[in-house]
Amino acid sequence: MAGPSDPVEGRAIASLQAPPTSSELSADDDLFREDLPEGEAPRGGGRGRGIAIGFVVLGLAVALVWVAMAARGAGGLGQDPFGLEAPKFELALLSGDGSLALSDLRGKPVVLNFWASWCGPCKDEAPILAAAAPRWERQGVVFLGVDSQDKEQDALDFEARYGIEYDSVVDGGSLAAEYGVFGFPETFFIDADGVIRAKHVGPIDAQTLETYIASIMN
Repeated sequence: MAGPSDPVEGRAIASLQAPPTSSELSADDDLFREDLPEGEAPRGGGRGRGIAIGFVVLGLAVALVWVAMAARGAGGLGQDPFGLEAPKFELALLSGDGSLALSDLRGKPVVLNFWASWCGPCKDEAPILAAAAPRWERQGVVFLGVDSQDKEQDALDFEARYGIEYDSVVDGGSLAAEYGVFGFPETFFIDADGVIRAKHVGPIDAQTLETYIASIMN
């Protein structure tokens, strides 16, 4: 066994006690730095830049939350519009055949569906609405779409693809905001007196649709 003065053991002890060289990473090294030229040691200050990036990310997150909350409260209806009068409007028809006002439909129950061709969940519920509309319309219920923030041809293609034959009006986004719509699709069930009796957020299924329509029938 080598003694304390053995040069091999001395070298081993020295290597264990040696501090890290400048080329080794430390807690303060910048994890987001660009690749350095070969042989160049990393610069310090990484922790400071990391903290700064963290504050930027946090600021963006707070801003997004604020925008979402503002959007939720943008409409006078709020998130629970039950019993409130449906905001009036008159907008151009997607078909190009003039315009339509909500007041034109007074005296009839209305299923008002906010949608867009680029909305994935809207594709799930479109066949359900298309299938239900003819039967309910024979009983006096009006189905009306609100195509919001969309391209005209994309919207027309969407209606043709899913067999939607009831009217849609074109909304640049202001009507959706007035109704407090936060995402698409959303559907409002309005009775013959123009009062909102229910609101459904997200794609609707056939059974839920039937239940809501029954609530606005006289």
